[in-house]
Amino acid sequence: LCPLLQIPILHRASAMSRRPLLLYASPWTSPAWMKTSESFVGKGTLKGQAGDKYHKTWANYFIKFLDEYAKHNVTFWAVTAQNEPLAALLAPPQFPTIVFNAAQQREFVVRDLGPALSRSAHRTRLIVLDDQRIHLLHWAKVVK
Repeated sequence: LCPLLQIPILHRASAMSRRPLLLYASPWTSPAWMKTSESFVGKGTLKGQAGDKYHKTWANYFIKFLDEYAKHNVTFWAVTAQNEPLAALLAPPQFPTIVFNAAQQREFVVRDLGPALSRSAHRTRLIVLDDQRIHLLHWAKVVK
């Protein structure tokens, strides 16, 4: 759904709830110019390495996303660093995604996304490995 349509629905759901809504956001892909595939769809990674302009810019997209929703009194409990980062390897070519392995995601979180969230006004948590449970133990050991 378009954010302009989601916001009234979120406000209505919040008003109907006895508890605060705990929302989380999970990105599918960065802009095409940031990806090795130069496309929204298909198996591509972020260009470069953690700490560079592509990774910092992508981290800042998260903050802008949170900022824009906050303007409408919508806050997020958490964000994921990437929606299904390993499933992207198996996804059909028309699937919008970014591939991350555990080490790449750790470096992105440590060098870019974590610091950007810490500097922001948002008290949003960060989730990693929003993906296949079979990889959880390995992912947890690498990302720590």
